[in-house]
Amino acid sequence: MFRRFIPLVVFLCVSAGQAQQDTATVQPYASINRQTINYAGPDRESARDLAGPEIKIGLIAPLQGVRKAEGDALVAAAQMGVEDESAAPLAGGQRLVLVTRDETGLWGRAASEIVKLVVDDRAVALITSSDGRAAHLSEQVGNRLGVPVMTLATDATTTQINIPWLFRIVPNDAAQARAFAESIYREHAYRKVLLISESDHDGRVGAEEFGKAARRLQAPTPARIEITLPLDDVNLLLKEIRAQEPEAIVLWTCAATAAQLLEGISGTCAGIYFCRKALEEPLISAVRGKQNLWITASRIAGSGSENVTFAERYRARTGAAPGPAAAEVYDAVRLIAAGLRESGPNRARLRDALAARGEYRGASGIIAFDGAGNNQAEVALVPLR
Repeated sequence: MFRRFIPLVVFLCVSAGQAQQDTATVQPYASINRQTINYAGPDRESARDLAGPEIKIGLIAPLQGVRKAEGDALVAAAQMGVEDESAAPLAGGQRLVLVTRDETGLWGRAASEIVKLVVDDRAVALITSSDGRAAHLSEQVGNRLGVPVMTLATDATTTQINIPWLFRIVPNDAAQARAFAESIYREHAYRKVLLISESDHDGRVGAEEFGKAARRLQAPTPARIEITLPLDDVNLLLKEIRAQEPEAIVLWTCAATAAQLLEGISGTCAGIYFCRKALEEPLISAVRGKQNLWITASRIAGSGSENVTFAERYRARTGAAPGPAAAEVYDAVRLIAAGLRESGPNRARLRDALAARGEYRGASGIIAFDGAGNNQAEVALVPLR
């Protein structure tokens, strides 16, 4: 089912000079002072340390359903991070352990699983998948119970409400949209642009950000098709897409939807732009041999040997190439472990260590948090190969 409105590989990082286009510098209307979101509450005392021989990192991921492949990749990569950090024991000889819970299902179930990670599993920190819903739920739990949350979700609203517990390690929707718009409207001067988005939370937010980016450049309003899953008739949707005769297509969908559409739309336009959430299996396999496909990535200075080494190790472990989220969750684990070496097994002190963290160069690129918990590393547009 879809509604039409008239008014997205391989593991990716990019070295300096490799990107085709950087995003334009946009001056914000207002900015959040770093001091206004500091946590001034309790629980830093040693009596609030998490006792026991293990320090647990909680991962909330899709372990069933259409996104199961993404969840399996996250678990495998996170476990790699835990094993790497276990080579050097934490303070007091405590052992780092990964605990996972399933986000699949209704809102209430996901919320319950997140609470279980904090209360039952006693995780020192949480990591969420790319799902914006899971990020918002984890943020609410983290803020109420005092637990740091690292998210792979791109929804910028999670870090716009002065909550000091959430850290995003990926480019947000606004940064992606600006990169797409600069390439589409300024570099290539395309005018017939089609935006395809899902009707879920992430699709709506991403589509809204791309519309804003187009308006900032005083570009024609993109045609839009909004789809509701599951797709009842893919051929009918492809017919509608071809009828638009677009010069460029922006896909703000999950990987399964993007893979369903790719074969039918590749070759119909000059360029196809995928949101980061789409870059998982089955799309990673589907892009092989295709041309003029684009996504955003964090810029890496130098040779980017970290991501090359990680990709080789991940492939040896799983038999598959890693998507961006695998490298991101690996970096999230290692960032949390680095913070724990400073803070010890205490959630509030760990939050402080993460907030004070300088630039981190990892498998997914450069991670540098601003005062609101956003990764402010430079973002670039790169081709899918």
